[in-house]
Formats: sequence, structure tokens, C-alpha cells
Amino acid sequence: MGAYLMALDKNKFGILAAIAAATEDEASFEKPSVTARAHRTLPKGTVGSVRAGLGGIQDIDTSLIMPWGPQDRLELTAVNAADEDVQDLAESIKNSGQQVPALLRPAEHRDGKFEVIYGRRRILACRKLGVPVKALIRTLDDSEALIAKGLENTSRQDLSFYERARFAQAILDQSYTREQAQQALTISKNTLSQLERVARLIPDLVGVAIGPAHGAGRPKWMALAAAFESAAISEGDVFKLLAECPKNAGSDARLQAALASLTKRGAKEARPSERTPVKGAIVRSTKSAVSLTVKRAGATKGFADWIDNNIDRLIEESHQSFQDETGG
Repeated sequence: MGAYLMALDKNKFGILAAIAAATEDEASFEKPSVTARAHRTLPKGTVGSVRAGLGGIQDIDTSLIMPWGPQDRLELTAVNAADEDVQDLAESIKNSGQQVPALLRPAEHRDGKFEVIYGRRRILACRKLGVPVKALIRTLDDSEALIAKGLENTSRQDLSFYERARFAQAILDQSYTREQAQQALTISKNTLSQLERVARLIPDLVGVAIGPAHGAGRPKWMALAAAFESAAISEGDVFKLLAECPKNAGSDARLQAALASLTKRGAKEARPSERTPVKGAIVRSTKSAVSLTVKRAGATKGFADWIDNNIDRLIEESHQSFQDETGG
């Protein structure tokens, strides 16, 4: 690990540029048939292409690149339109060239192939243009690759809280330890627990349907997670709400619509229901209490006085009836 960090320091331009790179996308990559793991020794098929420029940026044929590691960005959805992003990036690369490199490592089990640590959108854009991608090649093991991916994620300004939650869960799902997840994301135990809670309680399909919601931080996503935990909202509720949103509504607006429905429900539940079993007597019922009001005024004054004198007996008799009927 120390040697890796020294290598990062020696190649400041390439690594810092790569760590400062922007968004990635997983959706359009074909999954390899064999789960690959980096090896300290370069596969024979890649030695020739890597040896000449191991310390610098190289042009790599995009057909030689395969995916690797925990997913750190939502799949392609209507509210996370990666196709448009890739097209915009492709236009930028066509006009101005690729400004920052991707980070790759040689694949151990696929001779002559590389695995992408980060830079997927750049690779997709270059593939669309039919040009090689500029990339740094590093022989990283899984732990080092995860840390590099995490450092790049930490530096992003556009990776949302929810996407970080999904990334953290993906790391743990691939059998990395909690300590490795914390190190990769440079977060505390408490923050990791919060990210886990959001990823666990909010159904995946709901999260994808809402989208990354870049403008929403921890409190809003935690509030939605708590609503699912308490059954205050369901998947069906959210999908119905999202169907009512304008077609051009962004993911922040979608998340806000789900949270606004919780506020409305809470206000509706907090409002007491009232009924009048007899004239002048009002029974108020809320989630937390039941009360009876009889005003000592006008025609109901005598009834109010009688209730006051007999309320203890009436309650005792009612409680006895309750026990007889329910066994409580």
C-alpha cells in the first residue's frame, strides 16, 4: 500500500487528473465470463503494450477493456440519462480531446485485456467515437484498486449521497470488510452505517426510479429510509407518486414528491376525527388519545353536570365490558 501511494505521488499529473475525473457509468459494459483479479505480474499479452509507458498515459483500444469492481453509479434510467451524458462527453472529446485519463489494470484471467478501475464514461465516449482511450495502467490488487476507486469517488462533486450509499453496499456485497469500505470511501463507522441503512431500507427499484438526486443530502434520504422502515410508505406508493410527476421532473423533484407525501400523510393523521354520538357531546379521536367534551352551557349544562358526577362509574363499567368482550 505504501509503495502504491509513493507511485501516486511520483506521477502527480496523471493520478491527480484521474482522481479529479468526473462521473462514471456501468450500464453499457458487457460482463466478463470469468471473475478477474489483478496480478502483480503483467499478463504476457499486455507486456508489450504496457512496458513502453508504464509510468505515463497510454492510448488503449476500448475493445480490450472490461468492467471491474463494485458499482458506484446508478444504472441507466430515465432520470439518470447516461446515454445523453456519454453523447455530450463524446462531443467534448471530439472537439477538445480527452482531458483526463481513465485508470486501468491488466486482467489476470483474460490475456491482453484490461479492467477499468474508473473512467467508464470516458471509455464509452471513446468507443462511440471509435478512438482509443487515454489511460493510466497500474498493476493493482483488489484492495488497492478499491482504494483508488474510492479516492476518485471522494473527489467527485457530482456523486450523490444515495449513489455513495449504493456504492458502499456494493463494496460490502462483494465480500470486502467494513474496514476496507471505510478506507475506500474515507468515512467513519457511523457514516458507513448511515449509508448502509439507506441502501438497505430503500428498495433498489425505488432508488433507481427516483434517481441520484444530487441536490439532496443525507437528511432527505434518511427520512425516506425511515418511512420505509416504519411502513409509512411502500414501493407502490412511491411508484404512484412518481407516475403523477411531470415527465421532465428531475430526480431531486421526484425525491421531494415522495417526502412531501409523507408530510401530507402525517398532517392528515395528526388531524383529530370528531363525532357527535348525542347532541352536545363531542368525541375526538387521534392516533394518541380519545377525549369526550360536553360543554357546560345552555341545553347541555345539565348533561355535562351528570357526566361529571357519573364519569368514574361509566368508565369502570366500560372497562369491565372491554375485559369481558376481549379477555384483556
